[in-house]
Amino acid sequence: MITEKEFGEGYKLFVIENINGVSVTVTDLGAAVQSIMTPDRNGNFADIVLGYDTPDEYLLHGDYLGATVGRYANRISGAKFSIGNEEYSLTANEGENTLHGGVGFSKKKFSVEYKDEDTLVLELTSPDGEDGFPGKLTANVLYRLNDFNELQIIFSASSTENTVINMCNHSYFNLAGEGSILDHSLMINADKYTPVDEKLIPTGELRPVEGTDFDFRKMRKIEKGFFDHNFVLNEGTLCAELYDEKTGRHMRITTDMPGVQFYAGGMLKERKGKNGAVYGKNSGLCLETQFFPDSPNRPEFPSCLLKKDEVFMKKTVCKFSVK
Repeated sequence: MITEKEFGEGYKLFVIENINGVSVTVTDLGAAVQSIMTPDRNGNFADIVLGYDTPDEYLLHGDYLGATVGRYANRISGAKFSIGNEEYSLTANEGENTLHGGVGFSKKKFSVEYKDEDTLVLELTSPDGEDGFPGKLTANVLYRLNDFNELQIIFSASSTENTVINMCNHSYFNLAGEGSILDHSLMINADKYTPVDEKLIPTGELRPVEGTDFDFRKMRKIEKGFFDHNFVLNEGTLCAELYDEKTGRHMRITTDMPGVQFYAGGMLKERKGKNGAVYGKNSGLCLETQFFPDSPNRPEFPSCLLKKDEVFMKKTVCKFSVK
């Protein structure tokens, strides 16, 4: 069931609820996930993602809480890339680099393309040359919540010119509903990760996680809050699992993307969140399924090229349960 309500002036919230009482609330502002309500092992519901109570707060702050980010999630070095012999200069919004598409999608109003009992599709048109990217891009994000407590997120796009694409959801999860995520346990299905330089741009190396702080191949406590790195996912669809021992909440992520950016929220600054909550460093973590950072400038990485008149489509599923 989907219910619709006003969200400040000019925006809306769409609440998707299943037969178990689990709900996902999405706003047309940035096609962002504003809330996810799930039960703990005792049946007590809590909101497990960070967000804001008003559109003004989303428009004021960065950090992309719950947002759909694009055209290119993560970083592009030097705010430029080439397709063939043509070089494109982008909006630089993190020093000399482009982060999450520059101005990007996160503060844009999406339109409703489709809505039924369990599915919401939001659409945005990005003009040719916006933020420097070639081609008029029509981008869609589908949210579907089924009765197995699975949130399906499907990104699709087409362009009038050859371009690059890397859309992802930027939800900050906290399965406890409050406090720090450093006590959460995490598994990432990756034997390798992409080391970065001082500007968080990949060096090009695919380094084994074995013997390092980046080895999450078996479920373990996060403990350290410095992570903001892309992991090279192993073959198959399993991406990651997240668990909060105190509440018993568990999340399993599958995807057809080649990488996942694990960000532990180490750069979150203190601010007011939903329902009087105060967010700060390590209040939530992101598991951003994606192409690798700086792939437009790294031909050895999986290709993020979207050819003219072809269709980009990628799927990520978050399954919520308790243990």
